[in-house]
Amino acid sequence: MSTMCCGMSLWHGIGVSATGLAIFLAGVLAGMKVSGKRGGSGSGSRNGNGGGNRPVRTPDLYIGNLNEDITGEELQKQFSKYGDVREVRMVPPRSGETKTFAFITMGSVESAQSAMNGMNGKDIDGRTIVVSEARSRSNSGGRRGPRR
Repeated sequence: MSTMCCGMSLWHGIGVSATGLAIFLAGVLAGMKVSGKRGGSGSGSRNGNGGGNRPVRTPDLYIGNLNEDITGEELQKQFSKYGDVREVRMVPPRSGETKTFAFITMGSVESAQSAMNGMNGKDIDGRTIVVSEARSRSNSGGRRGPRR
């Protein structure tokens, strides 16, 4: 019992409660990102997946907030650090906009996961990119037609 007491007094000395420590360790053990915020569809990406440490199910990635001048070759170079890049599909900016997005198909789900974890939030050509798992058009629920 004295070991636990001494161990807890160390944590109290640096301002960590036993409850806070238990919650943190439970989150780490569960493989969850402990941030105090709930995840979900409103977590920041254009297609609602949020990027980050979410597990991917397909090798297809969405890359958003790209500068209009970036090339597919540059994206291939950046993402090939994480595995085989099978395809890069650039979507040009709409009239009057200066940013674009792309879809990248990696060689495996594992390399897609590594690329998403490594590239999400990185700066490329002055823009902080968003990388998340691509959703199929049938599940996107997105709008059709021009923006209003």
